[in-house]
Amino acid sequence: MPANTKEVKQRLQSINNTKKITKAMELVAASKMRKSVESALKTRNYHSFAWGIVDRLINSQLWFSSISPVKKFFEEVKKDNNHTTLIVFTSNRGLCGAFNSAVIKLVLPYLQKNPNTEIITIGNRGASTLTSLGKKIKLAYVKDDKAIDDSTIKEVSDHVYHKFRNKETDKVMVAYTDYKSAITQNAVLKQLYPFTTSPEVGLGKDDTKQKKEILHQAPKNLEYLYEPNKYDLLDYLALRIGQAELYQALLESNASEHSSRMVAMKNASDAAEEMAEDLVLIFNKARQSAITQEIAEISAGTVAVS
Repeated sequence: MPANTKEVKQRLQSINNTKKITKAMELVAASKMRKSVESALKTRNYHSFAWGIVDRLINSQLWFSSISPVKKFFEEVKKDNNHTTLIVFTSNRGLCGAFNSAVIKLVLPYLQKNPNTEIITIGNRGASTLTSLGKKIKLAYVKDDKAIDDSTIKEVSDHVYHKFRNKETDKVMVAYTDYKSAITQNAVLKQLYPFTTSPEVGLGKDDTKQKKEILHQAPKNLEYLYEPNKYDLLDYLALRIGQAELYQALLESNASEHSSRMVAMKNASDAAEEMAEDLVLIFNKARQSAITQEIAEISAGTVAVS
């Protein structure tokens, strides 16, 4: 065969091998996606009801003494140039489409407007990308992409809780990807501490229609009875709700990551299949051309001999 035919055959074999890899990665991502989506959906009701308690506490006539540490959790920061702690959820690996880039693009403008920001990354890709962009990372964690419980997020939640409670930071923000569907995931930047009912910044809102309906169903204007002590109870509640928020962000991020990787690998497999079909056509044309040329040379030689 001519050299170009051999090259086409080698490229075709290479593309078919790549297709096998991307197809296997697509199936693995699909399996992980089903589990992670199920985990994220199971905890949404708990997350919504917990945030509903915060919403009612903010809107109620709570009295906080000026020396109470709980006051900071329910009081919006009004001063300028405040110190911010930003938690960024990304993936540990690539090959997941625009999953990581969407979060980074959302975070960069915020970092420009708030230079006095301490960055905590959960996921290797976020740490490496922000470091390459000249951002200093305070703490970097590997993201648990299975997350069967909140134990892997507890260290981070305790860290930011105590920093905020001890007035070492004025605001805690969280950037992650909110899962909508297998093909739709929205990057979200929302405020964790102090608690607020204002909408988050991002490509989409964290509260889905189901979450809003749950909050509307919750009773309003409740007068809470605190035992044994209001401030101790609210202090504990602030820690637990912060953990629930970060754990839900982790679950949403995992569901979005595996969904994005599944779609990316499916697109790669489809593209490889299209390229293989084109190369098969080119290979067949080249082989037919070579056969035709050989027949013509044999015919010409026969005529010359006769």
